[in-house]
Amino acid sequence: MKFLSVLFHLFVTFATAAPPHGLAHLVQRATPAPFSDFTNNLVFYPDRNYTSWKVIYARTVQLPDGSHLLSWENYPPEPPQANFPIYKSTDGGANWIEFSSVSDQVNGWGLRYQPNFYLLKEAFGGYPAGTILLGGASVPADLSEAYLDLYASRDEGLNWEFISHMVYGAGPETTTNGNDAVWEPFFMMHEGEFVCFFSDQRDENHAQKLAHITTKDLKTWSEPVDDVASSAYDDRPGMTTVAHIQSTGQYIITYEVCATNEGCEGYYKVSSSPLTFGTIEGRGDKIVSAEGHTTGGSPYVIWTPNEKTNDGSGIIIMNGASREQLFVNEDSADPAGWKEVDVGQWAAHSRCIEVINNNGTEKLMLSNAGQMQAGFDNYVVVGVVDIPYDAV
Repeated sequence: MKFLSVLFHLFVTFATAAPPHGLAHLVQRATPAPFSDFTNNLVFYPDRNYTSWKVIYARTVQLPDGSHLLSWENYPPEPPQANFPIYKSTDGGANWIEFSSVSDQVNGWGLRYQPNFYLLKEAFGGYPAGTILLGGASVPADLSEAYLDLYASRDEGLNWEFISHMVYGAGPETTTNGNDAVWEPFFMMHEGEFVCFFSDQRDENHAQKLAHITTKDLKTWSEPVDDVASSAYDDRPGMTTVAHIQSTGQYIITYEVCATNEGCEGYYKVSSSPLTFGTIEGRGDKIVSAEGHTTGGSPYVIWTPNEKTNDGSGIIIMNGASREQLFVNEDSADPAGWKEVDVGQWAAHSRCIEVINNNGTEKLMLSNAGQMQAGFDNYVVVGVVDIPYDAV
């Protein structure tokens, strides 16, 4: 019934009004075949009474049984309090069902911003292998303060339990310089510690900087360590993602830098440890393709082995908000080595990319939930495409 209601809503929209900006990408088509390749497959279209961006910031995770979970920032009217919806696919992303949700269990505020998944591949912090972790910003409706909170599911995403507060921001939770806000958790396991990277506005010397904290039990967290902190106060580095370049042992961090009169662009650094990015001074290298294009803000990066070589090398894959194309590079992460690959999936704010096992074949899953721009009619779509091994 949920799918039928979406179809009816879209029919009424197209029949009664000119499509708002953003709907040009949405073309009605048959549901993809299970475990096939496709792009821009509609998962969720918000009702007309949704507020703010309506939906944005999609994230996926593949479970050990091959199924997929999908979440995003969701803006229906309040009350009830904001939460993170959980949708599930058991056929390679072709069909999705509303499966569960993650709600604020401790603050009485709701879960509002930037959900991010992590699958435990081995037991950690008292949780068994296969546990799904989800972190995000718990923020009251008046945006007066925030916690970055961590939740866990032991039953493949059906039920969720609170684990810990990772970071507190005294607020207000807005992007106004000088406000003590915290944003955008991203997770990685490293040498027996669980790492949370995040954006931090609490340092009076920086409008915003990037930092990380670590834990050995998912409950007690270290003090923050800087990853990217600009000498120019107004610079706002944000939206960390990190990948391990296994062939070289190096780590790559991507992030946006939003600066006065410059807009937001994607940058990166490479280090021998994900905990030492802060030792590299400056903004890092801007991501510019051989075609002369930049990514825009909210970059997202992954690394995967190259199945077409036998030398252990791989491919770095990233994307940003202003280009539909993927940006790919060799393991060296040479600033002059970025190339564009068109995969036919429209661009979005912090478009998520994930290597998946699609019924025995490695593929790339992309998830979009629209742009953080006025006038966009946001909705949630996914795509599954070939990994562009031949591009490097």
